[in-house]
Amino acid sequence: GSFPSRRLEHTDKDFSVVNDERYGDGMWLDLIANPERFTGYAGAGANAVWMSIYQDNCFGVAPFLQDTAGGWGSQLVNIDGKTMPFVLPPHKRRELTPFLESLAEEERGVTLPTDVPREYRVFYRVISGLHASVSTHICAEYFNATSNRWEPNLGCFISRIGAFPDRLQNMYFNFVLLTRAIQKMAPYIAAYDYTTGVSRDDKVVKRLVPKVLQAVKRVGPVFDEKELFAGPAGPALKLEFKESFRNVSRILDCTGCEKCRLWGKTQTLGIGTALKALLSYPDRSFRGRFTSLDFKRNEIVALMTTYYQFSRSLEAIEMFRGMYQSIVTDWRAAQPPP
Repeated sequence: GSFPSRRLEHTDKDFSVVNDERYGDGMWLDLIANPERFTGYAGAGANAVWMSIYQDNCFGVAPFLQDTAGGWGSQLVNIDGKTMPFVLPPHKRRELTPFLESLAEEERGVTLPTDVPREYRVFYRVISGLHASVSTHICAEYFNATSNRWEPNLGCFISRIGAFPDRLQNMYFNFVLLTRAIQKMAPYIAAYDYTTGVSRDDKVVKRLVPKVLQAVKRVGPVFDEKELFAGPAGPALKLEFKESFRNVSRILDCTGCEKCRLWGKTQTLGIGTALKALLSYPDRSFRGRFTSLDFKRNEIVALMTTYYQFSRSLEAIEMFRGMYQSIVTDWRAAQPPP
C-alpha cells in the first residue's frame, strides 16, 4: 500500500537509532526461536566492536576505570591475539576465600577524575552493564563441543563477569534503569495495542503485561532521572549523550554474527527506549491520551524484551553462584575430619 514519507533515523527525543518497521527491507525474526547464547563469534572482530564502543563513545571515562574493555577479551583470544583461557574455579583451600570475595557484589575502587560529569559515568555503566548481560547469556548457554549440549559454563562466567564486581553492579544498574522506565510508562504500556492477529499470543500478552506492571509498581522508587542533565551544562551534555548512544547502535551494525547483531541492536534499542522515556518526556506525558508521545512498536517490543533479557541475566548470576558454592561444598565434604 501507500505509506507516508520515511521517518527519520531518529528524532531529537530519541536516544538510539529507531528503524521504523513500516519502511525498508527488514526481516521478521522470532526472538524466542533465536535465543541469545554462544555462537562461536569471537576473536579480533568481536573485540574490535566493543573496543570501538568503549574507546570512542564513552567520553574517555573507560580508561580511568579498573576493569575496562581490554580486560574483557573473548572466550577464544585476547585483544592482543594471544590465547586467553577461562579462569577455572580453584580447588586449593587458600584460594577459595579470595576467589569467593571476587564474586561478591562489593564495589572496587575506581580512579575517576573528580571533574567527570555524572552523566558520563552513567553512560559507561549502561554500556558495561549491557556488555556484561550479553556475556552472561553467552556463558549461561554455552555449546559444549565434547558433550554436544548447550549448558552453563562456570569458567566462562568467572573469566568475563564473576571476577569483576563492577560488571555485576552495572548489570543491576541497567535493571534498575529499565524498571524505572517501565514504572514511568506504565499507563501507556497498559493501554498499548499489542494485537498481532494470533489470538493465542494476544491472550498471553494481555495476561502477562499487567503482571509486569504490578511487579514494577510494588518495587517503589528506584531511580531519580531528574538528577541527570539538571545543571547549566545539562542540554549540551544530553545532546552529546544521545549522539554517542546512537553511534553505539551504528557500530553494532559492524557485528559479523547475525544473531549477535540482532540481540545487540535489540537491547541497545530497548535501553535507548528507556532513556527516551526517562529523559525526553515529563511524567504527565504518560497520562491521559498520550498525544505527545512518539514510540514505535519496535521500541516497545525492544524495551520489554530487554527487560526480560536482564531478568534472565540476574537469574543466571544466582545460578553461577550456586554452581560455585556446590564446588566449595563438595571440596569441604571431601576433607578428612580434624
